[in-house]
Amino acid sequence: MRDLPSSIRGGLWMMASALSFTIMTALIREVAKDIHPFEIGLFRVVTNLLLMLPFAFRTGRAIWVSDNHKVYVLRGFTGTAFLLCYFSGAALIPVSDTQALIFVTPLFAALMAVLFLRERVHTRRIVALIVGFLGALIILRPGFAEINIGSVLVLLSAIFLAASLVSVRHTTRTDHPDTAVFYLMLYMTPLVAIPALFVWTPPTLAQAGWMVAIGFFATLNQRFFSRAFAAAETMAVMPFDFSRLPFAAIIGWIVFAELPDIWVWVGGAIIFGASLYIAHREMVASKEEAA
Repeated sequence: MRDLPSSIRGGLWMMASALSFTIMTALIREVAKDIHPFEIGLFRVVTNLLLMLPFAFRTGRAIWVSDNHKVYVLRGFTGTAFLLCYFSGAALIPVSDTQALIFVTPLFAALMAVLFLRERVHTRRIVALIVGFLGALIILRPGFAEINIGSVLVLLSAIFLAASLVSVRHTTRTDHPDTAVFYLMLYMTPLVAIPALFVWTPPTLAQAGWMVAIGFFATLNQRFFSRAFAAAETMAVMPFDFSRLPFAAIIGWIVFAELPDIWVWVGGAIIFGASLYIAHREMVASKEEAA
């Protein structure tokens, strides 16, 4: 794989990230038939934390050292809110709907960067944000189709995930990438455990195995995602993230006999296109500032 051009390597890593995230979502939907999503979430973060330990010890002392613990505590809360909302929403709606709606995350992140980080906003970015959110309305079709509470929860999860992504911009300037993931899981574990204990039911061995698998694929998603951006520039790898939607359609059809309607494809494409344009403008702006 090292012999491939960097853009191809990055794209393949991004597709692997998209596939692992989609598999995780499908497993959540299946396991949630018998186990509460909060309990599934606890297995996810604990598994993720345990799988991070080898990387922590391999990285050495650098992974433990940070001056950003206040930011990590904040990320712990936003990450927990994301997980609880996303897992609860993913249990209620088709996998393809979940993947299409979660595409709004970069839009919320861009909006938060303007509101809270005082980033400069231009007309083109505002138009892209409006177009992206119109894509979400196309999927939801309020007034034409009944809005599922699962869709609302997934949109809420996108807001919390965006907040987490915006906050991590501060930590990546000084901390090792594994440090951010390690401390996120470390702080999330007790926060997720509190609501999970109120709905806890002893899982069977098979159910526990599936929940560990959810944590495993979540970890793969994080590792593949970081490798994608390490291999190539943002605009080279971001288009491959749209592969989540066809992956979700295939998995949803095979596992749940569900096929996304045309509005999911149209809305998802609009949201993704708007997100891609915003990513392009941010990359252009950062290059202009560096020049």
